[in-house]
Amino acid sequence: MKNIFVATLLLLTIACTKTEEKKGFVVKGTIRNLIGTQITIQELTPKGLVFIDSATVAPDGSFEFNGNISERTFCVIQMNNSAAVLVVDSMAEILISIDANKPEEYTVKGSSETEKLKQLLKVNNKYMQLVKTIEGKYAQYGDNIPPVAVQEQIRAEYDSIMKAREVEMQQTTMQLENSLVPYFATNYLMPQANFDFLKQVDSKYYAEFAKSKYAQELHKRIEVLGKTAVGSLAPDIVLQDPFGKTISLSGLRGKVVLVDFWASWCRPCREESPNLVKAYNRYKSRGFEIFSVSLDDNRDAWQKAINDDKLLWTHVSDLMKWNSSVVNLYNIESIPFTVLIDADGKIISKNLRGKELDEKLAEILK
Repeated sequence: MKNIFVATLLLLTIACTKTEEKKGFVVKGTIRNLIGTQITIQELTPKGLVFIDSATVAPDGSFEFNGNISERTFCVIQMNNSAAVLVVDSMAEILISIDANKPEEYTVKGSSETEKLKQLLKVNNKYMQLVKTIEGKYAQYGDNIPPVAVQEQIRAEYDSIMKAREVEMQQTTMQLENSLVPYFATNYLMPQANFDFLKQVDSKYYAEFAKSKYAQELHKRIEVLGKTAVGSLAPDIVLQDPFGKTISLSGLRGKVVLVDFWASWCRPCREESPNLVKAYNRYKSRGFEIFSVSLDDNRDAWQKAINDDKLLWTHVSDLMKWNSSVVNLYNIESIPFTVLIDADGKIISKNLRGKELDEKLAEILK
């Protein structure tokens, strides 16, 4: 009896030891059309990519990654110029099959979270294909700028596609339960997601994922974005105009002001210039002003763009490009970017362009 007890105890000890020896995750599978190529898996953090492991695709297309992570995280399998995104847990064993020519159609076993992520990516890819069609219309003009009417049509189509994308992606995101995927939507697919959506994600998922780096990053981000959210008092901007005179945004209090963040080197900004000129000429007599903040670093180029585009309103810059103080102050991630401010200095809306800007100004400047 004693021997049986000892033997049983020994087996249990061995079993426990084997479980304890297992460390980290395993991602393996096959990749077609990429034999002999080195591929990598990297952790996708809020601050960028972090290398985890590499592998060379075997003659039969097989590969295997191993790594240690402390929490559920997004990982990217990088294959030359294409990539596949997974959700990997610290002890996950994932089997994946990829065609390097169609990486977005990969299949996965062992990660239900990745299936949810694929659902979101599928929505995004649908609209990105439509955007490519729009880009094709623009490409027909080569290095020339299309006529204003064509620009307006292309911009309207683009805005419509991106708005539909935003709506469907938000709906898809908020339907997910017990999932980290919503943080992918806020941080990587929609860098300019509206503040209300970010707050919804934070409210719904933060308690569940409070220890996640993604949840913590969004939580902090909301605190920062709240300072320039619709309804907030616009942070003051005090910079010099092209002639060296110091001008402040708050000095325009009493007027409805469009704060326009742009640059002479930004082609989409320059294409929007005719729309701003129209809006300015139409509404300046009703108390409308434009306060353009340039992210240029070359004074001559900045002044030339102002003159060439006939932008006859207030202009300021510190000529620091993306190191400008306004970038962090207004959480600018891309330009053109606009903020519409009422006569009391409160933010009314953001990123209004073309027809949307005209309609909003007609509404508030009756």
